[in-house]
Amino acid sequence: MRLPGGGAVAPFFAPPPAPHSQQARPQQARLEQLRALLATLERRPGFDRGPASVPAAELPEEACWTLGHPDVDGWLPGRHLDAASLGEIKPETYRDLPAALTFALLLASRRLGMDRTGNVAPTVPRPVSPGLVVWCWPARLARECGGLYGPGLVRLGLDPARVLLVETATPAETLWAMEESIASAAASIVIGNLDTVALTPARRLALAAAAHRTPALVVTAARSPAMAATFARWRIAAAPSAQHPLDPAAPGDPRFTLTLERCRGTAMGAALQSSVVEWSHDAHRFRVAAGMADRTSETASWA
Repeated sequence: MRLPGGGAVAPFFAPPPAPHSQQARPQQARLEQLRALLATLERRPGFDRGPASVPAAELPEEACWTLGHPDVDGWLPGRHLDAASLGEIKPETYRDLPAALTFALLLASRRLGMDRTGNVAPTVPRPVSPGLVVWCWPARLARECGGLYGPGLVRLGLDPARVLLVETATPAETLWAMEESIASAAASIVIGNLDTVALTPARRLALAAAAHRTPALVVTAARSPAMAATFARWRIAAAPSAQHPLDPAAPGDPRFTLTLERCRGTAMGAALQSSVVEWSHDAHRFRVAAGMADRTSETASWA
């Protein structure tokens, strides 16, 4: 029986149930059809069984969320970021906040699985995660930092059409928007910018990220207390850019002083790793800056 609003209720008198043998046969036949279809799909090249069915160690490099350089990824358990966790990014000082926000966007760009040329999502045959980047922050911080710039996002390898900006009136609303975005199944990654996050909302975000397998990043103030329940905490400082290969007076690839202050799954004290890294717009990944690594081995790894 249909209701005016479109809902439905059970009839007052239901017909008698069919005999068990007659009812089970069509269901069993349908179940066998679905099993055969699933087996056919799984045999197709490139079929993605999902992150829960294949250990991360057995996935190809392009199917894992990494920073893109073996030296830096070697700091992390399993040599990759946890795609179902909460991470914190802190600037070294207040003036390093733009660098910390940029680092968050670059991690989002890596999460979306852009190709090595930095082309935007429509040209990528098989992105790691095809959803949105949800960017949440209070209006006060939005006015203080300025909005995201479309051509700049493209330069970082992000399609502006896949970036959803959420500007809220209060930090509490920002946390609510982040949690709802994580649970929406529409986001590939959720990023928030807040001065500080208390214990209870941090745990809520971490539990939501784990339950829905959607990573979340929070950029917090330089001198605020560290967040709880995080997989990793990064400390970011701006560094002089690399030299431009064609014009010495022009800025080259952006560089950061990157410090991993904490990481779940590493030995106590072993997580404090630091290096100067640069983002390659051409290869669309991080690499250790020149003078910080053996350039011969680095060149071989890019081949």
